[in-house]
Amino acid sequence: MGIEFFHSLTLPVILKKTEIQMNFFRKIKDIIERRKAINEIYDDIKNLDEVLLEKRLEILNEIATPKFSEIGLNNWNGKYLWFNNFNEDGIKFVVEYNVFKGFGGSFSFGICYDFIPTISSQNKLTHHKTDKSTKIIYYKRLEGWQKSYENNSPINPDKISTVNEEKFRKSLNNVLENNVPKLKKWFEENKTIEQNITSLSSEIKNPTYEIGMRIISFEYILSFINAKKNDFDSAELWINKHFENRNNEAEKNLILDKLKA
Repeated sequence: MGIEFFHSLTLPVILKKTEIQMNFFRKIKDIIERRKAINEIYDDIKNLDEVLLEKRLEILNEIATPKFSEIGLNNWNGKYLWFNNFNEDGIKFVVEYNVFKGFGGSFSFGICYDFIPTISSQNKLTHHKTDKSTKIIYYKRLEGWQKSYENNSPINPDKISTVNEEKFRKSLNNVLENNVPKLKKWFEENKTIEQNITSLSSEIKNPTYEIGMRIISFEYILSFINAKKNDFDSAELWINKHFENRNNEAEKNLILDKLKA
């Protein structure tokens, strides 16, 4: 009884002490990261010779296009999109280069579906069945970018610097080396409709950190996937969930009509 009572008193104290230590180490880590980021900014200012669009595209084609081709993305749109062809399930994998403020960028990736339209600003359905209309509908960020986003960290290991050509080439090569195998694995795990249902359901249960609301939600995608499987009750359920916090009856009716067509 005495030992148990002692443990009941000391355990909360130990846990509290551990929590304080962890918070302390997190603060130290944050200070170090921010100092590192500031030092990098100073270095960039001293060596600034920004890689502009024409040169950027030339280098992306030289370095990124062959790497993405190795994992089946044999199409390049001449700018910032790499993709393969639709498979028998209407699934196309896409990688996109995104430009950041402050001399940098990174890659996002995901899936374009030949059976899922998006809604234009004119409240019309836009389909994405051609190379020209290719768009990431199931959207993901590279792992390091997503984590820095979640933690509000100034250090993004997946950032590609456009400060000068040397840094652009080096950072681009590093990001591709670290992430192309991860992309290949993700594509392998999401090449069928059933795999997509599993992944999207997991995204809904354990959502990634976002600022604001996704225009194309996971629920929206699941709705069209269920409609493709002729499960219209589930399709309607998911589209209703998509519109739960979106007060736009016109859009909702437009999609419901499309799902039932």
